[in-house]
Amino acid sequence: MSDILLNFEDGLGSYLTKDQIREQAPLVFAQAPTNPDVSKKYLFVNTETIIDDLEKLGWNPVEVAQRKSIKEEGTIFSKHMVAFQNPDIKITSEDGDDAYPRILLTNSHDGMQAFKFSVGIFRLVCSNGLVVADEQFSDFRIKHKGYTFGELRKVVRKAVADLPNRVKVMNDMKNRILTQEEKNKLALDAMLIRAGIKPDTREAKFFNAVGYDEETIVDILEPKRKADIGDDLWKVFNVVKRRLLKETLTLH
Repeated sequence: MSDILLNFEDGLGSYLTKDQIREQAPLVFAQAPTNPDVSKKYLFVNTETIIDDLEKLGWNPVEVAQRKSIKEEGTIFSKHMVAFQNPDIKITSEDGDDAYPRILLTNSHDGMQAFKFSVGIFRLVCSNGLVVADEQFSDFRIKHKGYTFGELRKVVRKAVADLPNRVKVMNDMKNRILTQEEKNKLALDAMLIRAGIKPDTREAKFFNAVGYDEETIVDILEPKRKADIGDDLWKVFNVVKRRLLKETLTLH
């Protein structure tokens, strides 16, 4: 994403009016494809309509940007991004350093980029625009064909509507401090799940007797990122997930 740069801070940003958005990223308001060569099957996704949909759900735009072109005018390229925040959805921290999740919407009207929708806590990791998610709740990419605009709007609304529940689960997990015994059991249960064995069954007891390796448990629980150091359930959960399950363990 080196052609689009946004600022990424944990705090709550100032909301943008449509006039401000139009000034900074006029491509958001395009009403037709910018590339005359797109096929008849190409689905034009109206970014302004998505902005209006999200606003009804409490999410307001705080930053926008569009692709920089080396041409002064006449370019067909139309990649742009809009970042949203909701003041009522906050991730709490024991040190008082609270954070507000963001929705990142990336779209284009040239037939060269998919519609992308991500929800999480994001940070800029280098000056060329590389963005990573410290915490991510939803992420999907849809090509501009094979579905209707109404169907896309439903997918977006569903992802956003579920976010308050996910944040509540995350905050509850952050407030639950684990003992060393509980952390060991979490790691061991994760090993069982990965092996296709249900914890607390006869098969699990046999696995514990022959397959329990304290060194392996210690290795699974060792955080590799500074942000994961801690004893709360959320941090330990993510350490185990990254070290062992690679996204096969999810929150419900």
